[in-house]
Amino acid sequence: TNNGGCDARTTCANVVGGRVCGACPAGFEGSGASGCVDIDECSRTRGNCNAIVTCTNTPGAFTCGACPAGYTGNGIGPNGCADIDECATANGGCDPNAACINTAGASDCGPCPSGFTGHGKTGCVDVDECVTNNGGCDPLTTCTNTIGAHNCGACPSGYTGNGATGCIDVDECRFDNGGCDRLTLCTNVPGARTCGACPQGYSGSGATQCEDIDECTTNNGGCDALTTCTNTIGGRACGACGCWRRAAPSPV
Repeated sequence: TNNGGCDARTTCANVVGGRVCGACPAGFEGSGASGCVDIDECSRTRGNCNAIVTCTNTPGAFTCGACPAGYTGNGIGPNGCADIDECATANGGCDPNAACINTAGASDCGPCPSGFTGHGKTGCVDVDECVTNNGGCDPLTTCTNTIGAHNCGACPSGYTGNGATGCIDVDECRFDNGGCDRLTLCTNVPGARTCGACPQGYSGSGATQCEDIDECTTNNGGCDALTTCTNTIGGRACGACGCWRRAAPSPV
């Protein structure tokens, strides 16, 4: 009758002259004779649920809530929720040029690297450095934009250095008269040199070669027809005049 007065959750065993109440089941405390009281596991040990999930007490037991977003598992025990590394898939949604930083239950995107504008979360856009001040390259060289950077072309002929550090004019006249004929003047100009004209008595150009003109081959070099014209380097020499007879005086 009425489970012998034992708690309804326990067993009642009849014995001679009395009865014996069984023990309270798991999840309850007390005794079958006095009454079984539910244990709130959530208030004591969180019911062995993971620290980041909810624990819900039920009669004689408990339930663990689901792991939050960014985690996987059943929520039971200290290892019940494992962090998901979002960066392992598609760089965590960050721009491919930015770093993905995994955090507990989430991820973050680093800044765009040098040579890009924007942010890793929204997207990195290449900066065309060449549109501003020729990308820092020497004005005599070509700036070529690349992804995240740029390249400076080589210095033109007549200059030393490189496009990134600067092009310096070569003074060609310092060596072998700049290739000009030795009789001419070499004048250095930016990136080149100019050769002066050949001096009088020479033909050709200073840039190629000055050749002596044999003045004697033309009109006896300008000497008197009765004299000898001798060609010299850059000129000529006329010989002396021969003996000549004074004209007789005219008769009166």
